Amino acid sequence: MADAEAGATTLSTAAPPQLPPSFCAFLRDNHIDASVYSTSRKLPRYVRIIRYRQRSQEFIDSLVQQIQADSRCKVARVDSVPGFIEIADQAVRLSQISAYTNGDIVGMDVSSGIAALALSVEPGDNVLDLCCAPGAKLLLLSDLLDNHSAARRGTVTGVDISPHRAATCRSLVKKHAGSDKGFIRVFVNDGTTFDCKAPQHGWYDPQAIQAASISSDTALPKSKRQRCIVPGQPWFAPRLLSTVYACSGTQLYDRVLVDAECTHDGSLVHVQKYEQWGWEQLDAQVVDGNKSVTVPILQSRLLENGWRLLKPGGVLVYSTCSLSRFQNEFVLGGFLARHAEDEAVLEPVPLMASNSTESDGGSIVTSPIWTPVDDEEWDRAGLSQRRSVFSRMRHAVRLNPLVSNTSGMFIARIKKLQHGARLEESEIVPLALPSSIQQQA
Repeated sequence: MADAEAGATTLSTAAPPQLPPSFCAFLRDNHIDASVYSTSRKLPRYVRIIRYRQRSQEFIDSLVQQIQADSRCKVARVDSVPGFIEIADQAVRLSQISAYTNGDIVGMDVSSGIAALALSVEPGDNVLDLCCAPGAKLLLLSDLLDNHSAARRGTVTGVDISPHRAATCRSLVKKHAGSDKGFIRVFVNDGTTFDCKAPQHGWYDPQAIQAASISSDTALPKSKRQRCIVPGQPWFAPRLLSTVYACSGTQLYDRVLVDAECTHDGSLVHVQKYEQWGWEQLDAQVVDGNKSVTVPILQSRLLENGWRLLKPGGVLVYSTCSLSRFQNEFVLGGFLARHAEDEAVLEPVPLMASNSTESDGGSIVTSPIWTPVDDEEWDRAGLSQRRSVFSRMRHAVRLNPLVSNTSGMFIARIKKLQHGARLEESEIVPLALPSSIQQQA
């Protein structure tokens, strides 16, 4: 494959000198512009206003002024992404901002917010967040349900394979969700095999529970030190969402977010922290264990299971904070190759003008997805027979830190038109994997 992203003529191999050789090799294998890491300290910090829709304009204006006073730097609302605020100096600590200690804001990069908002959650929706840790998107999705004014109460179901990461979600929900925590449940489960459907309709209605003649008692055993993991039962949930009745639902989800596990190479601030943590830990997260191959396969399986749990007419968002085409376009392309146009169709990402090239009044600048630029590159990539798949991806977007002023992010919004045939696990693969890595494996 060519060493150039679409829209760029060359791929820089000049990485900041502190990056370890093994990580630089990963960047080369994954066709990632190493110069992007030179911008990490220039990016702003972003925060989100909790329960933004319930706040008055006067409160929001006052909040921005307060944050600016505490931060001692320029602070502004992100005009194109409701509820988000940009703090010019990323070195500002949340603990020094009174709005954070008061529970009015939470730290969240605007790129992650765009991915969650791309679901277009509506009141009454049952939403599945298949890779929910550390919980910021889970909180935002519960905000969007607006259950306090809705006739039918929606829910947010979070899933994570790690009890430790699920505990982080629980802490965030307890601290910031307020009354919205009554609509959130978290499972400790493998997202590739998770099979619990949306909560039973009327899960919040004691009369419905009584009419169904099913016990309303929670089946979750607890201990003071550790919550038990019980198959088919939420690991963390309010009492009504823990009942046998609530867990007996057979309906699929209205919205599914697959913000898939990835190598996190697009989160520049995260990569920067390894200067203090030790570069060997970066190797463990990104390089060790043949992750350039195993991660795209895992992502493909997460995407496929999320799709299986989505009802026809529903919307799924696939996103990663990686800059690797193998974790983005090739995973999405493999999915589209398995699902014809009468099953799955990509839609424009809300808030984003796809392939925008300049900022307009506070909007976030997007970049084109990667696509071979000529016949030679199509042949060299082994994708000559996949041109139609790439044409179906035209509404997917990339956030490139070099131009977006955010962390790196890939976002695709997919509408489900109908169910397709059940697939074998061996069929659930990306379009391609890094050839140099496969030869070493």
